[in-house]
Amino acid sequence: MSNIDTQNDAGELRKKKWKSKLRQIIAASAVNLSTVAYAMAMAWPTPSLPLLRSGKPLLDGRIISAEEEAWMGSVVFLGALVSSPISSYVSQRYGRKIAGYSIVIPFIVSWLFIVFSESLYLFYVSRFVLGMCSGGVLVFGPMYVGEISEDSIRGALGTLRAALGLVAFIFMYAVGPVISIKYMATICVFMPIVFAIAYYWMPESPLYLMKNGRSQEAMKSLLWLRSGDVHAAEMEMMKLTVVVKESENVTTSIISLISSRGTRRALIICLVLGASQQLSGVYVVLNYAVSIFELSGSSVEPNTATVILAAVQLIGSIAAIFLMDVAGRRILMISSQTIMFMSLGGLGTYFFFQEQDYDLTSVGFLPVMCLGIYLFFLAIGLGSMVYVVMAELFNPQARGIATTVTTMTVWLMAFLSTKFYINIVDLLGLHGCYWLFACVSIACAVFTMIMVPETKNRSLDSILRELNGKGSKSDDEIKGELASESKVS
Repeated sequence: MSNIDTQNDAGELRKKKWKSKLRQIIAASAVNLSTVAYAMAMAWPTPSLPLLRSGKPLLDGRIISAEEEAWMGSVVFLGALVSSPISSYVSQRYGRKIAGYSIVIPFIVSWLFIVFSESLYLFYVSRFVLGMCSGGVLVFGPMYVGEISEDSIRGALGTLRAALGLVAFIFMYAVGPVISIKYMATICVFMPIVFAIAYYWMPESPLYLMKNGRSQEAMKSLLWLRSGDVHAAEMEMMKLTVVVKESENVTTSIISLISSRGTRRALIICLVLGASQQLSGVYVVLNYAVSIFELSGSSVEPNTATVILAAVQLIGSIAAIFLMDVAGRRILMISSQTIMFMSLGGLGTYFFFQEQDYDLTSVGFLPVMCLGIYLFFLAIGLGSMVYVVMAELFNPQARGIATTVTTMTVWLMAFLSTKFYINIVDLLGLHGCYWLFACVSIACAVFTMIMVPETKNRSLDSILRELNGKGSKSDDEIKGELASESKVS
């Protein structure tokens, strides 16, 4: 065979592989439009809270207090905490598609409360319902993406969630300060509608269909997702069939979840990573960014600084898409958490010297730089990885309840860190608060180094074997076993 023929064959193979992945990218993008809607809800406090405390009587003829501001920023996490088990049940019982559709109307209604309401308490109700919808997004979204993706691009597609969410943050940060709260809410009404239209055309998760005995529909879904690549579809279907056969008639509860060595270790890993993500201050920074820069006396205008930070975080998320399946999960998490520790420690040191009445005019750029570095490496590491790893560590029977427990922990930590941020600052000072966040980051880096397995380009079977202490077989060996079992059956 000539070199030209070889090059042509290689080119055709690359084209075929790209085509087989294209629809998975489309499906992941469609489901993550719900993440854009969720991110708009989470970003809302940053431009809106300064307006609500600006001295203008915007609600009920009065100005909100610091306590009311804290509740406005944090009650959304209580809503997410409440909805997580409900969304998990709907996802497992009725499918990922129904779970996605179930958030659309509540999303729309909650924004309409802000559009037409003049009551502070209806604002609270709106934020709570937005939180319920957001909790649903973080249950069915990562689950769906993890189940439709090939091993080779699962990490990248899982990271797409963070990148699209950050586009929404940039939009809210840039537009929010220059238009009214009601006009912003009117814009936000349309995002869940766009999601519902796009998601309608996507197939149901083939794994969900197989688990419910709908094998023909599962094959049809898988063939669509692989663009008709029969070989890839057959291999994936074989894996799914074996998993389902092995887990038939097994009901997973909290007790059974912690009784198995592998699922117990996986649950500990996800709980620690999720809690560390929140206790390192991510939502505090995102919700109180304007206030942080006002208090720091930074030379950068606060609203401009928030847009810069969101853009930096977006760049980090895009970098994670390309690095996730190249460098691997562990090395990205360990290195990013270490750098987060240094940047948060630097910010705490800045506030310490500020509180000692040092003249910091010449280094007024440091708060923006420290938070920019923090958010960039958060996006590369924990900000993108938690839900990717969570979708990779559990067998299908345990995945639903494990996702529920983990997301509830994440939302509880988000509520506590946001609601009591002002109290922590009063107790420890701004410098002590950010030093505390720094300590959480470095502790998580050590934990990751010791406990978290590498999951890059590995099948579920290989990962579960390692978690259960059975060693780590290569995927080629496992594929051979799968093929043998398929012939026997």
